[in-house]
Amino acid sequence: MKQSLFHVLMVCLFLPVLWVIAVSLNNFGFPLMEQYQDIRLFVALPYLLLVIAALYGSSWIAERVSRLLVAKFGRPEDKVENVDQMWAEKYFDENVMEKKRSIFMKNVDGWLKDNILARIIFGLIIGAVLVM
Repeated sequence: MKQSLFHVLMVCLFLPVLWVIAVSLNNFGFPLMEQYQDIRLFVALPYLLLVIAALYGSSWIAERVSRLLVAKFGRPEDKVENVDQMWAEKYFDENVMEKKRSIFMKNVDGWLKDNILARIIFGLIIGAVLVM
């Protein structure tokens, strides 16, 4: 129940913000990019950062609100006093994590060997970190 609430809230929060950013880019960003060809990156970078910040903020708010709604109005087995404690106990059990670590690493290793796009993306991320 929490996951479906999270996704609905995420769409409801992020799409209006994305629409406002797109309208601003269309009205102000594109004319500036056409007028000043040399500084396209400096015009587009704030819009990219705004989209990233809006996505992060929307996910943060949707997570908190969905957790609150499930704790308050969820099914009886979902209702607990301390939702954070239950979540940590359920997903961060160290014994279970150690058991599943080898399976997870094997799956990730197989996926990286098969997926060339993932290799390129990870290579670009590592390269960008090394350059900075």
